[in-house]
Order: sequence, then structure tokens, then C-alpha cells
Amino acid sequence: MQITSSRKPSAGTRTLCKLLASFLNCDYFNRGKMGMGEVLDQADGSSLMIVGEYHGNPGSISMYDPEGYCVLSLYLSLSASEKPYPRSGQAEPFIVGEGEIASLFSNLFLPDSSENPSYPLKMVISDDRIDFNEDETTLFTLKIRSYRIFDGGTDCS
Repeated sequence: MQITSSRKPSAGTRTLCKLLASFLNCDYFNRGKMGMGEVLDQADGSSLMIVGEYHGNPGSISMYDPEGYCVLSLYLSLSASEKPYPRSGQAEPFIVGEGEIASLFSNLFLPDSSENPSYPLKMVISDDRIDFNEDETTLFTLKIRSYRIFDGGTDCS
């Protein structure tokens, strides 16, 4: 999986991108002036997450499958603790939750996760929030204001 931001991200948006990349153990790249075609090429056949802004703060996440089709668009707000970066290094996160969003995360972004709930990193997903936990301590939370699921072939906007 790859993570990037909107074209001119604020410091808060870049921080959220780095938090997500650290937690999900994936790559983050600076978008700069790249258009969508170049961003999808940069993803090089892997899933892509684009963090967007609303009034200078992280406000949305658009998720693309490996073929470059938009599959999920989340509108959200961020709530972080003082030290939100995970300490578990290269550990893969485990997804806990039911519903459409949890299923999409499991299928697209963490396809190799085994069902071992003793992992130190957990994403607890519901239809109104995603908690990013390490050893049962919440590092940060994405509060989902609304979401749309796409069948493919559609732009996330």
C-alpha cells in the first residue's frame, strides 16, 4: 500500500499521512505537483490512500484498489494523543470490526493479515470511527463523518 496527500498539504495533513504510513507499515510519498495519473503510476499496482484537506486540516481519505479504481471515500476528523506514533516497529496491524469499512480495509489494504488478535497494533473499525491502538492504548482516532463506497470506475469526488 502507498499513502500520499492532496496537492498542497498542510503540516497536519502531512503528519496524518506519516502516522498512517507508520501504523500500517507502508510507504508514504510526497505528491508535489503530480496529477492523479502520475500518483496512480507511483502506486505501481498497489492500493493507494490519498489524504485530503478541509479548511487546512485533514478532512478526507480516498482509497483506490490496485487497478486504480476508487473504492472508498471517507470524510473525517482526527483526534490524536500526545505520542501517536507506534513503537512496535515493523509489526503488521490487525483489523478488528465488522461492517463495510472494516471489510474493505481487510480486503484491500491488509490482505496478508492473519487472524491473530494478539498483535500489538490493532485498527478497531466501526461505521463512525477508526481507532488505531497499540497494546490496548489508543494512539489516534479518525472520526468518520460520512463515507461512500464505490463499485469501481468512479472518481472519489
